[in-house]
Amino acid sequence: MRTVAAFALATVVVATAGCNSGSSNSGTASSTPSASNEEAAALMQVSRDWAKAAESRDVERVVSYWADDAIVLEVDQPALIGKAAIRGMVQGAFQNPQFSITWEPERAVISQAGDMGYLIEHNRMTFPDPTGKKRTVYGKGVTIWKKDASGNWKNVVDIFNTSPTQRVLPPG
Repeated sequence: MRTVAAFALATVVVATAGCNSGSSNSGTASSTPSASNEEAAALMQVSRDWAKAAESRDVERVVSYWADDAIVLEVDQPALIGKAAIRGMVQGAFQNPQFSITWEPERAVISQAGDMGYLIEHNRMTFPDPTGKKRTVYGKGVTIWKKDASGNWKNVVDIFNTSPTQRVLPPG
């Protein structure tokens, strides 16, 4: 059960200091509203691509979205730090054929420099409960992202929490 709950990789409830939604204009291309909006749209697409990767159950493809030093903070569990620990969580979740997860970003916020951002997201995770009955849990949160040396967005912090209400996700 710990592994299944841990794999709610889609969500975080943390804010990134120095980020904005692109409403300010400091005169540089990366901080103009249109550039920030473009980066926000690009980051939201990365999250959607990651959700598709999770549907594929390809462990290495899923893990590739995290930074090497990423941290996953599970509910009531010690932090998972680094790709090796995160890979173990993903492998454990995918070993269960009843496990599935999907998510959708709702809003992106990008730093003025354009190299960090966070997403507010919601998700749906299905897994067998301790009695073997199929259970669906809805969650919410924020994932924190940073661009790597190649300019690719990588998830650096990932936290999941449950939502008291069901959020309808598009079929996937």
